[in-house]
Amino acid sequence: MPFVTVEYSERLAGAFDRRAFAREVHEVAPTGINASTEAFKTRFRVIEESYFGADEDDIDAVFIQAAILSGRTPKAIEALSETLLEIARKHVTGVAGRRLHVMVETREMERDYYRAHKE
Repeated sequence: MPFVTVEYSERLAGAFDRRAFAREVHEVAPTGINASTEAFKTRFRVIEESYFGADEDDIDAVFIQAAILSGRTPKAIEALSETLLEIARKHVTGVAGRRLHVMVETREMERDYYRAHKE
């Protein structure tokens, strides 16, 4: 924990260095929310189809959601969102002739309801 889920437009597969993104997130982001590098888990999902606005079909997108355990300050949560956005912008390149949108949402999970099993 924290969990980072990244959904990205299929067209960005060759323009998004996902491994470098995850590596940098795991190295940089933990300090701002008092977590360990080992606690971060990042997964990626390809968006096969998406629609934006009024039939805008020239947009590729990266949606990042970070789920962290509750108890962080609003400032720390905001800083994590900014950090994730900055790291994503370094590791994804827009496709020529298309617009790129990168969005981040950081949300808290209640500690009382979180469970995990590790072997």
